[in-house]
Amino acid sequence: MISRDETEQQNQEKIVIYTRNTSWTQPEGYRVHRDVQVLKDKCERVGYQVSRVYWEPSSESNEKRRKVLKQMLEDAAEGLFGAVVVWDVFTLTPDGKELQQIERELARYGVEIFSVMEPFDTSTGEGLRVFEYMCKLLNTRHLRLAAMQGIPLSLVARWLIKDENKKGGEFDAELSEATT
Repeated sequence: MISRDETEQQNQEKIVIYTRNTSWTQPEGYRVHRDVQVLKDKCERVGYQVSRVYWEPSSESNEKRRKVLKQMLEDAAEGLFGAVVVWDVFTLTPDGKELQQIERELARYGVEIFSVMEPFDTSTGEGLRVFEYMCKLLNTRHLRLAAMQGIPLSLVARWLIKDENKKGGEFDAELSEATT
């Protein structure tokens, strides 16, 4: 008989994918299908099996928490998986504050977020700082500029952290003003 601790350990090794159409103009399922195929392939190439795919159409309201996202968070609370793989952080939400809430909730359950386009590791102090900057950047002009140039937001966050360290924190005040 397998103990509860062994079952929880096995579930922590499971990976799930979360995706959704992020634009009202995309055909139903277009991004979802592409993301799922690419993400599954990437996970399997490095030896991970995807245990479940959570997906939502773009027609879900951004004003309220989406049903599938809510279900994924409930499953995380149950310990059914240990990692969520997304195409980019915008897939979870385009709102920086909500993204931080989602990350903190998942972290409480021992679940990590991995992004194909945005390399960051919230299990380290530096990685968490990069993630926090990415969340701040979601609501600023820097996001649009980075997206237009095809630059990962995590890289922009690292540049800003490096710049802030040189200037003594001036940029953080500028970001706060830009997001209010």
